[in-house]
This record gives sequence, structure tokens and C-alpha cells, in this order.
Amino acid sequence: MTMQSNLPVPDLTATTLSALDGSAPLGVCVLPSPRPNAARTVTYPTYIHEILQHAGLCYTIVPFTDLATALAGLKILVTVGESTLPDAVADALIAWVEAGGCWLTIGGVCGLAEQLGVTPIPPSFGGFGGGIGTLGEGYVNVINDHPVIDHLPLLLHFFEGLPVQVTDAYVIADIHDAHQRPTQRVAITEKTSGNGRTLLIAVDLPGTVVRMQQGVGITRDGVSAPDGTAPVGDAVLKSGDGGVLDWLLDRQPVPEVPGLDAYLEPLADLWRDLLLRAIFYLAEQSDTRLPLLWYYPRNLPGLAHLSHDTDNNVLAQGWRMLEVVGEAGINSTWCVILPGYDAELINAITAAGHELAMHYDSMSDDCPWDADLFHTQWLALSAMFNDVKPVSNKNHYLRWEGDCEFFEWCIAHNIEIDQSKGASKTGEAGFNFGTCHPYFPVDFGGKALNVLELTTPTQDLIVFAPPAILTPLLEAVLRHHGILHLLFHPSHIDKPGVADAI
Repeated sequence: MTMQSNLPVPDLTATTLSALDGSAPLGVCVLPSPRPNAARTVTYPTYIHEILQHAGLCYTIVPFTDLATALAGLKILVTVGESTLPDAVADALIAWVEAGGCWLTIGGVCGLAEQLGVTPIPPSFGGFGGGIGTLGEGYVNVINDHPVIDHLPLLLHFFEGLPVQVTDAYVIADIHDAHQRPTQRVAITEKTSGNGRTLLIAVDLPGTVVRMQQGVGITRDGVSAPDGTAPVGDAVLKSGDGGVLDWLLDRQPVPEVPGLDAYLEPLADLWRDLLLRAIFYLAEQSDTRLPLLWYYPRNLPGLAHLSHDTDNNVLAQGWRMLEVVGEAGINSTWCVILPGYDAELINAITAAGHELAMHYDSMSDDCPWDADLFHTQWLALSAMFNDVKPVSNKNHYLRWEGDCEFFEWCIAHNIEIDQSKGASKTGEAGFNFGTCHPYFPVDFGGKALNVLELTTPTQDLIVFAPPAILTPLLEAVLRHHGILHLLFHPSHIDKPGVADAI
């Protein structure tokens, strides 16, 4: 299966970006960001557009300068960020809510704390570089049943936001700190006002999604799991070294496998779903119909994707893998590492309807992490593929260095989708980057990059992870309507049980 995107990369920084013609009853307004070096409650606020557009939601993008006049055409408003509204805009927003409008605010009170029923918490000490309180890292803890959070199976990890205490709002969820200790802060609140209502999500929702999906820049080994199942401190830089999820609090026991924990819940997807549920709840309360374009054709609940990394390039194993996937009726992606297979097998793979992809090698001897080497390998593989340029890539050993530089290499070579964020150790298995959906990454400045990332949650069942992990991963993918990506190496195909696992 050729993993290609027909969607244009979203221009997340454009103030004139419009999902439709401005007539949708749902409006989204990203508030002005603070000046550089100033405290902020929301990072990557424009990533809200990637989340909503990926979900297929129809909405109107409202520039901040047009907010007051746009309210008349809206029934639901989503604001992202913290910025005190001008008096005229604040008065218009209050009147609009009183008249029946529904306002969802993310990471900010916009100078209208009283209308939201909360009070911002200032910094504990007025030191240099302060200004506003910050939420830091923590977990959302459900307090009361509510449609917005009924899908949460666990305390939900987050990064950044606005610290607030409740005054007279209804508390849906509160905040636990990074060690899951209770606090007096609240995470999600609701308040009715006249004929309308407000919802506050104090957490930096878009920034949390970005941080989970992309991790942090990689210049050193990560810290290994305390149970010994994921020794990522191995003197090799790889994508998992930048992961931000917690070994103890974000993994769950794998059923029927004593001693093995894995990331069985896609936490970034839980945040994506929470945003959608908040919008759908307000739509229901305001009797608003919102057009939604489903992810897949034929109303499919999810997809599966199978890839192979041709490490060692043993011809007999390649032919055997081709036979196994053929018998199973699967079209798969073959990430070919140099020197590759011979022409007969390469042509047989394409003739059978499979995709030939790149397996960038910066792990073998004399193969450094280097843009020129990436280009050299891309040229060689393109020639091997009969001058068909690969559009997919997965890095050998899931190697990664730096932040977004590698995405730029992909873009320069028209690689449309990468699969290098994922699990290289058994204890990392699952959604260690928080998602089972393909996504557009962003650079440090928030610009969307024109290459999709589809994470690799596990490798060869039987060899890398026990088959018992498949059921919870599949169930999670179906709950979140994502893509179950499984990797099987031809080099393991002759081992007992591997062919049957496929």
C-alpha cells in the first residue's frame, strides 16, 4: 500500500486561513501570542487547525481583529491562548454568550475570569521573567461525569496551560501535579450564562499534542525505563530518546504478560478526542449541526498498515516474506536498506502491488547522520527502483538526531510520509509518541512541515514483543479510528510463529 497524502499541508500561521467560506456556525480564533521571552500559557496555538482539519471538521477561521463582528454569524466559538480582550470585544463576547452562544476557551480566560467562574493563580513569587502563572506538567483527573471527558480511561498527561481555581463554575476535571498528587487547580470547567454557556480547558491542548507527538530535540540518549525493559541509554541516538511520556505513569500492563508495561493508550489522541467532544457537546447544547468529513472511505472504523525493513537483504528471506504477505492478501511497504535486493526480487515486489520505500541507514559502519548521505542513498534506491522515486521512509533502527532537520530532508526529496518515530525497545512498545494517526509535524516556530509522520508502535510480534500486545493496540486504534502500523522484518520470517503472526 502506498502511503500518500492528498491533503495539502495546513498553513497554520496564516491569519486568512479559511476552512470554508466563513459561513460555518463554528468559529476558531487564535489569540495574539505574547512577545518573545514572555510567559505564555499555550505553545503552538495554531496547531489547533491541524487537529480540527485532520478530524474533517467544518469551521470558520476568525482573525482576532474580526472577532467582535464575526460573533453574529457563529453559534460556537473556540479561542486558543491567553490575551486580555479589548473592552468592546469583551462586551460583545459576553452579550453573545448571554444570548445563547457557546464559548470554548483553551489555555486562557481572556480577561473574563468572572464570566468563566474561575480565578487565575499568579506566580508563587514575583521574580524576573514572570507575569502570569503557568501550569507546567501534570495530569488531568476526572471529577464528575460529563460527555467531554467520559472517554478518559486514566489520568491524562499534559504540558503547560493556565493555572486557575474555581469560583462558581462546575468542575468537570481538576489538576494533579507531575507526580499525580492532587492540587487545588482545575482543568476543565463549565458555566451557564443567560441562554449560553462557557467551557474552559485550562491545559495547553495543542502544545501538549505537539510535544507528545514529536518529543524534544535529540542530542543525548534518553533515560532508560526503571524496570529494565527499555534501555534507551545505548549510545545510539534514536527517536525514542526524545520521548516525553512517563515510564511509570503513562504505561499500562500488557494483559497476560507479567512484568511488561507498554503505552497502550494513545494520549495525544485522547487530547484530540477531548477537543472534539467539547465542540460536539456545545453543538448539542446549542442545537447546532456541524458537517464532518470522515477519515476514511466506506465509513471504515480504522486502517491497518504493514511495513518491512529489509535489514541484511537476505534474498531467501525476502522471497519468503513476499510469499507470506501474498498468501495473506496484504499489500505492504518494503523499506529497502542498501545494498538492497537483486533486480528480480525488487521487480517481483512491485509486480505484486507492494510499495518500495527508503530505509535510511545512519547506523552501519561509515554511515553517519548526514544530509548528503541521505541524498546519496535516496539516489541509489531510486535507481534500484527503476527510477521510481520513493515517497515513504523509515530510518534504520529508528535513528534520529536533532529536532526537525530530518523532516526537512524528507521534504527536499519529496518523501511524503515517514515512519521513524516509534519503539526501538520492547518496553517502549505501543503509542510512545501518543498517537495512532498520521500527522503533520511543526517546526520550533510553529510552521507546519509538508511531510506526514506515521509512528511505528511495535516491531516483529514474537521477536520484539509478545503477540498479546496486539489486542490492546488494535482495540485502541479502533477506539480512536486510527491506523495500526505493524513492522515485520524479512530477517525474522523463518523464526517459529512469525509468519503466523502476520
